[in-house]
Formats: sequence, structure tokens, C-alpha cells
Amino acid sequence: MKLMQEKSCVRAVRIACALLAGLSLLPAQAEEAEKVQRVVITGSNISRIDLEGPTPVEVIRRDAIEKSGAATVSELLSKLPSMYIPLDGSDAGSFAAGASSVQLRGMDAKYVLILLNGRRLANYGFADGASNSFVDLNSLPLAAIESVEILRDGASAIYGSDAVAGVINFKTRKNYRGTEASVNAGNNQKGDGANYNVSVTTGFGDIDNDGRNVLLTAELAKRTPLWSDKHGYYANSDYRRFGGTDKRSATRYLGSLRNVETFEGYAIPGCRGTIETNALGDQLCLTSSPYQLTPHSSKMAFSGIFTQQLAGGELFAEAAFTNNKTTQQSGMPVFDSSFVAETQGSLNPGLQQLPAGFLPGDRLQVFRQLYEAGMAEQAVDSDTLRLVAGWRGSVRNWDSEAAFSFNQNKLWSANSKQVLKDAANAALQAGVLGQAGGYDPFVYWNPASVTDPLLTTTLRRATSRLSTAEWKMSNPELFSLGGAPVGFAWGAQISHESLRDTPDARAEAGQIAELGATRAKASRTVISAYGELNLPVHTQVEVQAALRADHYSDFGNSLNPKLAAAWRPASGVLVRAAATTSFKAPTLPQLGSSTRGYVTVADWARCKPMNLQGADCAYTPTADMRGNAALNPEKALNLSAGIVLQPVKDLSLALDWFALNQRDTIQLLDAQYLIDNEDRIPGFAAMVLRDPRNPVLEAKFPGLNKGRLKGIIQPFQNVGKTEIQGVDLDLSYTLNLGERGKLKFRDAHSQFLSYKQSVAPGAEPVSRLGGTFLPKWNNTFRLAYEYKKYEGALTARTVASTLNIVDPSYEQDPAITRRRIPSFTAWDANVSVRVRDGWMLNAGVNNLFDKAPVYANSPTLDSIVQYRNDVVGRYFYLNMRYSFN
Repeated sequence: MKLMQEKSCVRAVRIACALLAGLSLLPAQAEEAEKVQRVVITGSNISRIDLEGPTPVEVIRRDAIEKSGAATVSELLSKLPSMYIPLDGSDAGSFAAGASSVQLRGMDAKYVLILLNGRRLANYGFADGASNSFVDLNSLPLAAIESVEILRDGASAIYGSDAVAGVINFKTRKNYRGTEASVNAGNNQKGDGANYNVSVTTGFGDIDNDGRNVLLTAELAKRTPLWSDKHGYYANSDYRRFGGTDKRSATRYLGSLRNVETFEGYAIPGCRGTIETNALGDQLCLTSSPYQLTPHSSKMAFSGIFTQQLAGGELFAEAAFTNNKTTQQSGMPVFDSSFVAETQGSLNPGLQQLPAGFLPGDRLQVFRQLYEAGMAEQAVDSDTLRLVAGWRGSVRNWDSEAAFSFNQNKLWSANSKQVLKDAANAALQAGVLGQAGGYDPFVYWNPASVTDPLLTTTLRRATSRLSTAEWKMSNPELFSLGGAPVGFAWGAQISHESLRDTPDARAEAGQIAELGATRAKASRTVISAYGELNLPVHTQVEVQAALRADHYSDFGNSLNPKLAAAWRPASGVLVRAAATTSFKAPTLPQLGSSTRGYVTVADWARCKPMNLQGADCAYTPTADMRGNAALNPEKALNLSAGIVLQPVKDLSLALDWFALNQRDTIQLLDAQYLIDNEDRIPGFAAMVLRDPRNPVLEAKFPGLNKGRLKGIIQPFQNVGKTEIQGVDLDLSYTLNLGERGKLKFRDAHSQFLSYKQSVAPGAEPVSRLGGTFLPKWNNTFRLAYEYKKYEGALTARTVASTLNIVDPSYEQDPAITRRRIPSFTAWDANVSVRVRDGWMLNAGVNNLFDKAPVYANSPTLDSIVQYRNDVVGRYFYLNMRYSFN
């Protein structure tokens, strides 16, 4: 909520200054409100003079953004207890590499509506998990953002029927005059992982005096990688000290073998690492080398806003372009792990050095990287374009606005040093047999003349577009009811969305070793009309009623109402409640994509007789993820109720309960559920692909009666229901010390009361709460001391303890899952000072006490729990801003 006059902003701070981020501000007194211009807040299309309506809105302003030390939008949102960042741009193995996304209420990113200045943006061209279409947060220029407004109760009737989990609206400056330059720099204490950001914002012309205003912003940013050898936690890849597995490479310098006939494994003779025995009794050649933890990334962002005043209104135009480049090592090229080499006796001298258990003619699986070629890299280049043009003004006492917008995200992804499966298999077979020109796995180094022809670079391209035309009108005083004004707004909108994701043809055909592929092509048009009524039914009661009608070109019609009310029974008390429905059509990738990737599961049918526990039971089969044109749309009901109290001037409390009930939830058939019920549910066995049974191995492990898992089929489907309940608590207090300054306290807490979801069609919802990625609560506590031009603050970010398993509904190994993952608290420190007129300085430390990462060792997650903390350790930053007019 942004006030239009400086005086009224001071009064707003008096009312609820301790809420810091602008949560749950109470209304000003009537005599003060008359001096306040009307503003439009997120959650309504009707301008108002009150600072708070029936729906709670959290606001992060520019000064709070700077004090956070965040270098990106995703870093900023990750510090809020109600947010979770599933992608932060650092995961080279992601389907949507290079991008960043956000979740609300534990719901996937596809359920969060991201707006810029109240308008939609194009989705990222690569869908996460072959399903989740989302707006890439990295495409938003942080330097241009004046405030962030977060509406968590869903606003389908107002912003779109798909705003299921909530709305995040990023706002840029308006009618800015002057020039501002800022320099931001940060670095990990170990000397890597540096962040640099330079931005310039300039505005000239005054709409009121000159009739026009131009605002221009330019931002350049760069982030350098983090390296494993600089951080003690990662320098040693043997994570058994944390209860995990040994993640040293078994395929490098020289690698390892498996005798297919006896199922015995052993190190290739000449191993230059450490030879150890794993849980199956196989000997492995284990080595550890430095690797890249996070990518190298760079950003260029340019934006401009032009406003020209006309009689009765103004023309406006926005243009923005952002280029993001991300480059990350993706490991060394590796041979196809499923390839079996024929030895035909012992022609290669290396075969004579194998252990006594190997007999001439036994077949071999060779687990070796083509380390002669060096590290492969994945480079992602993302261009985001946004154009907006329109008119706003007054038509017979109606605030009116018409606009057209075009948004596009265009992506190129290149994977270097990918292994051509057929050529590599042939070369490896020839090398095993000792034939000239083959790749010999028994020598330390093969020449480039052998390795280069086995490698290639694969390319993937995608384009996502969104075009929208809209017209809306509002009248905050349509008529009076009991002496109070009744506001009304309506609008109409037509939008067209399209997606085309084209993989490398060789990857799609399965000709590249260990590389998946995604193809998607789909589009839809949506025509919408909506109305909103702001009704003062009593001097103390305000009601908001809204209705939205949508026509989807592929899913027909949808009608979604919203009803919300605010009651002010006494001064300093606000009671509110809201109910809204939503209609979420399947995402374009869910309808028209085909993806071949990989998934990690626990195969207990093999692990139990083989006595494999925890992360040792992890298998990574291929996953055939299939779009489904017969999907039904998802429908949901959002409920919320809350109370805001301000018993004294500097003490505020906001407590909000929320509930979400969704039916026909769309997701891939859960891979772990499929494996756990392979023989229990008809049809599941046909979707589980296994190697032939091994009689030698079955004799060694009585009870083993299944071949090694090599692939699964995962269709998209409507699995049933999602039921969520929780509460948000925000408590703040400001202690005025007179001439000695102020102490400010704030505690923001977000807690799930329940989280249930069906895992298969027709199944009743089961609890998924408390799993590794769904903790029961998150909490942020901030203590700040303000004295004149100085402010110092400490912030504690805490995540609850969880079960040692990704999803409690999975079949579990009690010996592993009964160990809980402890709660985690990271402390941040910040100091800000206004050095002199125009100069602002912010300095701080994130993860002040260098809290070590938390480790999970369940079968499906054998790694650190990255979202819990700053895995890089202590991080220093400095922001300097200079403004001159």
C-alpha cells in the first residue's frame, strides 16, 4: 500500500510502525483520512483512503530491500517465513536450469501469480519438473523495484482464476525525479561466491508541472561461483560422517567395473584413488576432486516508463528487457551406465589384471568418466522482453484504464561435452577388446583423437509468450449507503498464452548418454470479465464482493466469486474474513509435453533382502513423464479469517488463519508411491521397467525376486484432493527511548496446522506435513535499534525440525526415518546509516555465526537440506546508494 502524500505516510507509520513490512495496518481516523489521497492496493481494483481493507497485504519497501542484503529477488523472498524457494538458479540438474521460483502455502510455484505493476508476465520457457510453469524471478530487476506486495489468501476473482496460493505484486517507481546510483557488493568469507551489482535510476519531468515523466533504470549484475574445495563441509565428499553416503566418484581415475555374470564389482587396476568396499561388498575406486557448487551468472536489465498527461487522463508506456546468463559445470562426461561390454576372452592386457573372480568371456559393465575431456558445462541464456502501452484517466467520474501488454521469454540452453551413446559404446567395446582406435578403460589416459569424436554439444530452445488486452473502470463513490460511499469496479480482459519447448533431436531420440529431454507445444486463449463491489454495510463493517467469469479456449467456462469482510468493533481492533474460489486449468506442459528424465526412489523390494538401508537404497531410474490431454482442471476454495490488534500505540498483533481445499489436483503419478505399490495396485507393474532377474544375485540374497530398476512411466493425472490449514502470526513492538532512540521488535511466524494430499486417483488425502521439504513452521525474529541516522539489527531465521524423509506418506525404513532432522536457526546482522544528504550505506553479514548445513540421509534425499540455510556459510555485503536531484 503506497500513500500519495508524505504527511499521510507519517500518520500511517504512527498507526503501525512496528509492523515494519507494512503488514496489517489499521485505518487512520476519519479526520486524518480526509487529507489522504486515494490509492489502489493489492487485493482490490477500487482506490481507497483507508490503509487496510478486508484482505491482509504484506508490503516490503525499498529501504527494507536494501537492508536485507539480498542480491536477487529470490534471496529477498526467501527471508520471509511464509515463502519457500524451490529453484534459486543454482541447480544444473533442474528441468528449468538458470531460473528462480517461489512457493506460497506449500503449493507449487505454478499456483503463485506474479505481477509487475499489477500485470502478468510471461512464464519461463522451461517448466520445472516438466509441469510447473512459473515466472522467473531472475527476470525482475531488483534495482527498479520500489515495493513488493504479497497477498496470501488467493485473489482469483480479481486477478485471475489461477491465483490459487496467492499474489505477489512487484511495483516500480512512478513520477520519479532525479538520479540515483547504487553499488552493491558481497562475498563469502572464504573468498568465493562474490556478488556485484551496479544500477542507475534517473527520472525527469514532473507530471503535474511538466505534463510528462520519463523513468529509466539500468542494472548490471554478476555472481561468481562457489567452489567445494574452499568450504570444509564440501571439500570431503564422503558424507558418511553426517550419516549419509560416500559421494566420492567411483567413475574417475580410473573407475570401476561390474562382472555381469557374478554381479561382483571391483576397481579398475591402476586406481589412483582409494579402494573401498560398499554396502554390497563391491570394491570401488573412489576419488574426490573440486567442483562448482553454484553457477557463474550475469544479468543486464534495462527498463523505461513514459507518462504523458492529456486532458482528462494520461498515456503511459513501459518497456523492459532483461538478459540472464548462467553457466555451471555439470560434471565430467560419462559412458552409458547400462552398456554391457563383451570380453570374448582376454585380448586386452588390462583384463589379465582383474581379480580371480573374473573369468575369460564374462561380460562387464564399465563405470568410467571420459575425464580426459574435462568438465562439461551447461550454459543457459534467457532473454525476457516486456512491452506495455495504455491510457488511464477519468470518464464521467470513473477511474478508467486500458492497456495492451506483450511479454516474452526466450531461452537457449547448451550442454557441452555430451556423450554420443552409440559411438561411445562402440569405442568402449573396441577398447575392452584391445582393438586399435578404441577407448581403453584400463589405461589412465586416452588421447584426444579417441575421445573428441565421442562428444558433442546439445541445444535446447524454448519460447514462452503472453499477450494481453484489458479495460477496467472503477468508481470509489458510485453511490452512498448510510452516508458512506459504495465503490464498484469492473473490467474485461483477453489474453493469449503460448509455449514451445524444443529439445535437441539426438537427446530426444535417446542418442545421448545419461541425458533426458523435454518437448512441449501448446497454447490457449482466455477471455475474462470481472466485477468488484466495496460495500460499507455498517459504520464498522465493510464488505468486499467480487465475481470473475473466464472462458478458456481449451477448458470452457469458469465462474469464481470472492466475499470478504472487515469489522472494526473498537478503536485498535480489526476483524476480517474472506472466502474465494479458484479454477486452475492444466499448465501447457501438463497437456502437451513429453519428457524423459531421471528420478530418485527407494526400491525396497530389492533393498530389504539385500539389507540396504537409508541412502544406500537410492536408485535413479529413467522417468518417462507424459502429458495428458484428458486432464480436468483443478478447483479450490480458499478461506481465511483473522484479527489485528493495536492495544497501545506501539504494539501490534496480527493473527490470520487460512485454509485451502482443492480437488482434482494435478501431478505426476508419484514415483515412490508407484514403486511402493508395484505389486499391490493393478496396472502399476506395467509402469515399472526392470532388468532381467539375476540368478547369481538371488542366490546370494534369499528373498530377492526382482531385477534392477531401470525405468518408470509417470503420466500426469488428477490425483484427488489437497487440504491445507495454517496460521500466520505477526507481532511487533516499538519501545521509544526518547533521546536515546528506539528499540524495535518483530516476530513473524507461519505454521501449518495440517497438510493432506491424495497420492493416487480415488485415494483419500494423507498427511504430508513434517517431511524434509514441508516443515510445520518457519519463524523470523528481528531486533533493531534506531538512533538518529543509524540503525542496527539482528535477525534470526528458524525452520522447524522435520522427519528424515521427503514425504511421510512413503514406505519408510524405521531405522533411518526415526532420526529427526533438527531445527535450524541462522542469524543475520545489518547496520545502516545515512552518511550525509543523498548518501545511504548498508553493511551486513548473513549467517553471522557460520551455521553449518543440515544433512538429510533418506533414500530419496541424500544431501544437505539447502532451503534451510545459507549453505555457503558466512556472507558479507555492502550497499552504497547516492541520490541527487
